[in-house]
Amino acid sequence: MRGSHWVLDNVLIAIRQLRYAKIYPSRRWNHDHSYADTILMPKTTFPVRTDNNKVQQNYLSVASDDVYAWQKSNLPEESLFVLHDGPPYANADVHLGHSVNRIIKDMIVRYQVMRGRRVSYIPGWDCHGLPIELKVLEQVGKGKGGRDRVAKLKPTEVRAMAREHAQSTIANHMRNFREWATMGEWDNPYKTMNPQYEIRQLGVFKEMLKAGLIYRRVRPVFWSCESYTALAEAELEYTDAHESTSVYVKFRLEATDALLKLVGSNELVHALIWTTTPWTIPSNKAIAVNPEMTYCIVNNSEYGNLLIAEARKDILEQELGAEFTLVAQSIPGGILTSQKYTHPLLNGSSPKPVLSADFVTPDSGTGLVHLAPGHGMEDYLLCMKHGIDPYSPVNDYGKFDATVPAGLEALTGKAVLKEGQSKVIEFLTDSDALVAVKKYVHKYPYDWRSKKPVIIRSTAQWFADVDSIKEDALAGLKMVDFLPEAGRHRLSSFTSARSEWCISRQRSWGVPIPALFDAETGDALLTERNVEHIIEEIEKVGVDRWFEEEPDVAHWIAPEYRTDDKVYIKGKDTMDVWFDSGTSWTLIEEKFGAIRKGKPLVDVYMEGSDQHRGWFQSSLLTYTAFHKNGRAPFARVITHGFTLDEQGKKMSKSIGNVIQPSAITTTGLKKLPPIGVSGLRLWVAQAEYTTDIVVSEEVMRRVADALGKLRRTFRYILGNLDGFDGELVAYDELRPADKFALGQLYELERSSVGYYDRYAFNRVIQAVNKHVAELSASYFSTSKDRLYTDKTTSLSRRSAQTVLAHIFKTYSAILSPIIPLLAQEAWHHAPSSVTAGQFSPFVPGWFVAPQQWNDAVLKEEFGVLAKVQDEVKSTMELARKEKKIGSSLEAEVILTAPEDSDSFQLLKKYEYHLPELLVASETNIKNGPVDLSAYKWSFTGNQIEILGANVNVYVVSPSGHKCPRCWQFTAPVEGGLCGRCAEVLL
Repeated sequence: MRGSHWVLDNVLIAIRQLRYAKIYPSRRWNHDHSYADTILMPKTTFPVRTDNNKVQQNYLSVASDDVYAWQKSNLPEESLFVLHDGPPYANADVHLGHSVNRIIKDMIVRYQVMRGRRVSYIPGWDCHGLPIELKVLEQVGKGKGGRDRVAKLKPTEVRAMAREHAQSTIANHMRNFREWATMGEWDNPYKTMNPQYEIRQLGVFKEMLKAGLIYRRVRPVFWSCESYTALAEAELEYTDAHESTSVYVKFRLEATDALLKLVGSNELVHALIWTTTPWTIPSNKAIAVNPEMTYCIVNNSEYGNLLIAEARKDILEQELGAEFTLVAQSIPGGILTSQKYTHPLLNGSSPKPVLSADFVTPDSGTGLVHLAPGHGMEDYLLCMKHGIDPYSPVNDYGKFDATVPAGLEALTGKAVLKEGQSKVIEFLTDSDALVAVKKYVHKYPYDWRSKKPVIIRSTAQWFADVDSIKEDALAGLKMVDFLPEAGRHRLSSFTSARSEWCISRQRSWGVPIPALFDAETGDALLTERNVEHIIEEIEKVGVDRWFEEEPDVAHWIAPEYRTDDKVYIKGKDTMDVWFDSGTSWTLIEEKFGAIRKGKPLVDVYMEGSDQHRGWFQSSLLTYTAFHKNGRAPFARVITHGFTLDEQGKKMSKSIGNVIQPSAITTTGLKKLPPIGVSGLRLWVAQAEYTTDIVVSEEVMRRVADALGKLRRTFRYILGNLDGFDGELVAYDELRPADKFALGQLYELERSSVGYYDRYAFNRVIQAVNKHVAELSASYFSTSKDRLYTDKTTSLSRRSAQTVLAHIFKTYSAILSPIIPLLAQEAWHHAPSSVTAGQFSPFVPGWFVAPQQWNDAVLKEEFGVLAKVQDEVKSTMELARKEKKIGSSLEAEVILTAPEDSDSFQLLKKYEYHLPELLVASETNIKNGPVDLSAYKWSFTGNQIEILGANVNVYVVSPSGHKCPRCWQFTAPVEGGLCGRCAEVLL
């Protein structure tokens, strides 16, 4: 009963009751009778709780393999979207970082499929290199006689073991990756150790050689004393807490007229230098000063006359604990470059020069820099300009070798970072050149695999000329989108800073640098034609043949280079693994080159933020060198952060804070049961992945709660779609509440598209969670009555089911890229009238909300009514606290407003629907005072202003009786049915 039609409605109800009594004489209209069997309670086969094992068994293959196969065959080729996989290293077990990486990539490609684009995602693995080789050698070297066994291994034996280890790791990775519901071409992944891949890689090398970008040179490189190989910048990690032994050393300057004039006597003057690598002093070739700085000569009774930068005088007095007397000041750095000096450890050696360098600064040291061109990058470049060759008396093991200077033979065989350094300091002390020894904590490069400090050592290596191509590479980056944008600066700056790329490594497990060497002269035979010949030979006999011991290597030599007077041997260097992975774009070009013509080769490269100096850069450089077209191989570069524990510490086995993905999906954490693959994926999706990602039990508990709400939402929707025939009610016939719910759904769908297009998966999840909360609090609550109690064929119930069907399809579309197993499970349990018999939500694809749903007027009006809802709810609470009501249906709501006001007109417009919107049994709209004495009890709410007029809110005792079927207080008599229920049961 609603409004002023109370009497008429009651008469109609009485008539219906009499008819009902005739038809159902055995049923009484009182509380003794249960009408439960007439209530349309939700019914679905979708389980309340998930069984993670059954979900994996039943839906994993369908949601991944079947969907990927379907889209390859059914979506248009011209719409192709390529996400190129940055190959993980095939060395160790999976960790959470892998799951973050793989799941983000999967969400990207799944969304594209959902939007109707064919995708290509070919998983790959980086298979060569030092860590794998070291791991297998470590296994061989265990136990008694292990070192001898390792020494006797042939390169081909090492390669066979390394290949087997890589294959085993890949199988383990692939099993885990697939269990995380990531889809792709798992039957045809790429591996950098595959013969076809190696041939393509050598082809890129040949083209770079043809362009004059490959050369061999003796120059300093980062060197691992643990692994006995050169390292690239990308293979380093810097430790801030490294402790070095630093020394202050004095070098005697030649007594030139200019110097004598400055001193004013014949006393000796020493240039004071400071270095954190005392072991490089024997390799000193020059001293550098800054011509723009001013210098001074100071005197100390213990050290004599010392040449230092003026800006460092006070600091050095504190550092050395010495008082300096100023002898000469304001000496321009430029005039010092005419000076020469004597090396303190090399008696009888020729004088060495003082050179000008702008890298000398007044920020540290003494303002004079010791140059060892065999052990420093800047030292090398400066000395090369002055014709000074690098010198490095250090062997592959980081020990002084037999080429140490005369008089320093005692250094031979001593490790430069240990006893060799101590011996150098001893020599400096004996020669009265040592001023002070200090411990110095600073940032220092470590080998990222052995976790040991590296040295810089001059050796003969193969290099790629980056300087010649980096302008083209940087130009290509201008056309690339970056997420986050800071990635542009990182990749550009790393690329700008490089001039050469050391591409050779001294290992067996890798792709060989196809160079032959004259056995007599050591000169390299590396020409385009001979490399081409070697590639042809490798295609016939396999790359392992290169590493075999062969008395005759003639078959590796192109016919035009075969002569009787030359004997060649094969080079032993292999290529940097970054060159391996950096040429992976050749796979995409070979497969999709024709399709991608006119577009960037790849739509997305997505890896961890450390790859700006790794795979992103090596891909950019090799692609630029090969194509010379000023374009990058990728249209967009996306980076993600690292996983951190709840204390913000990077996860590490040594710290013991590592959480395995299986602990989240299968075994559970300490106080949290497993939350399955959907939980793992939801955790990744809800994180702001462009920064570091925190994982903890508390975070996972919140994820589990959110996942549970999504599951309950799907279950509620499916339960109320039971019996739905699929015939949708036209939008114009829907109730205002239904239309408003569709308007909210429209906003969710449109905003989700925007978030997905920006790869902002966490914003998608936030939007869905917000919508779920609003649904539960509003539409689900308000529409429940008609879903449960109205006729199955009634317009009111079918309208609500129409909305639920739209919500289900929209949720399925939005959530399928993120939690495909849950979405697939819900889809499987949905009525065929909703799914149209399609096997997966990816087949119909993205559900696009019609523009018609975006009703601005309705949205504005419901925004006004929301103020009424809030105040009614607050007033209901007053009645509840006073024990007058339990359920809000036990109350009637009266709203008053001036009759000539817009607020009154709006309330009257929605008067019929207000009981549903306010979840009250009755609502009356009045334009004058209310006689509250007519009610058993009443509560007055706050006066609210809407549309420029004051609205009064009253919650009063209901006028009718409780209907035993729908529980609304609209029955005309105690124990009797309300008119609606009576009509439903006829």
